[in-house]
Amino acid sequence: MARIHLVVTAVLGTLVIANVARPLPAAEFPAHFIPPAGPRSDLTVMTYNVKGLPFPAAFNRASALARIGENLEDLALTGHRPDVVALQEAFIPEAKAIAGQAGYKYLAIGPRQADAAPSPAMADHDRGASDLARKASWLKGETEGKWVDSGLVIMSDYPIVATRKMAFQQDLCAGFDCLASKGALIAWIRIPGQPQPVAVADTHLNARSASGVSVARANAAYGLQLSALRTFIARQVDRNTSLIFAGDFNVGHDPDRMAAARAEMVTAIGSSEATALAGLAQPGTETTSGDLAAIIKRGKDKQYFRAGMGQRLRYNGIGVPFGLASKASSLSDHLGYVVRYSLR
Repeated sequence: MARIHLVVTAVLGTLVIANVARPLPAAEFPAHFIPPAGPRSDLTVMTYNVKGLPFPAAFNRASALARIGENLEDLALTGHRPDVVALQEAFIPEAKAIAGQAGYKYLAIGPRQADAAPSPAMADHDRGASDLARKASWLKGETEGKWVDSGLVIMSDYPIVATRKMAFQQDLCAGFDCLASKGALIAWIRIPGQPQPVAVADTHLNARSASGVSVARANAAYGLQLSALRTFIARQVDRNTSLIFAGDFNVGHDPDRMAAARAEMVTAIGSSEATALAGLAQPGTETTSGDLAAIIKRGKDKQYFRAGMGQRLRYNGIGVPFGLASKASSLSDHLGYVVRYSLR
């Protein structure tokens, strides 16, 4: 049982190389909340790993996941609900049902098990991925296929006009993280009054020590996953489109991971990172709250962003709508946070 528990717990970080789906519209549902009419000059985006793990990796998650949905719905009553939410670890139906519980009208779901393509014959430049495949361990869940989907969900109050998804190839992962069909999801969202949609992306990368393999092996997979993400974004989101890339990037404080994330997400994509900007704020501002300090210290949940050419997208603050004081830590092992962006 302990082994099974470890195997499925890994369900949090899988990834594999590129299987890109055709652009599709998002699902649409009756909304509980109607956004204010008229042009918008701002956008709020939440990233939240909700720990929607299947049994036996987690027990009795339904009530906690329902409460997350209720919390988001309650925020609408005060006008503070985020416009867009990117979820990670939304593996089980109760996690995907958060969108309906919270009243979001538009929903996009990331890669499924069938989207993780078999590993192709490796060229010379793919030797890193080839090494991962050749040294795969049954005991660490690396040869057992995909047990669950990507766990990625994007939900929005504004129309999602197109989506793209990408699953990493079968062997581009390390340890127990190889049991999920992870990759990336992009949703193009039409904001009232804005000349073109904003692209919001979501991902969840390979864990480090929690993967159950050596740090060197986990980090090798991590670097390859970041490279695949950068290529996917470059192909799908042109430089004229503003991009917000949220998710559980599992960076932490590992120097190799920090360097890889900086190279692939900041330098190559040309983005800034919201929690890094929040950490520069002066003492006494909202960004020095205990909740946000804990998020920054952990260093896993990120929002990278960049304005499209000729577009405006600026960081305008960050907050944690339900944090430790509201016992949110009992709902998930992560705290969700919301970034406010100015579009003018």
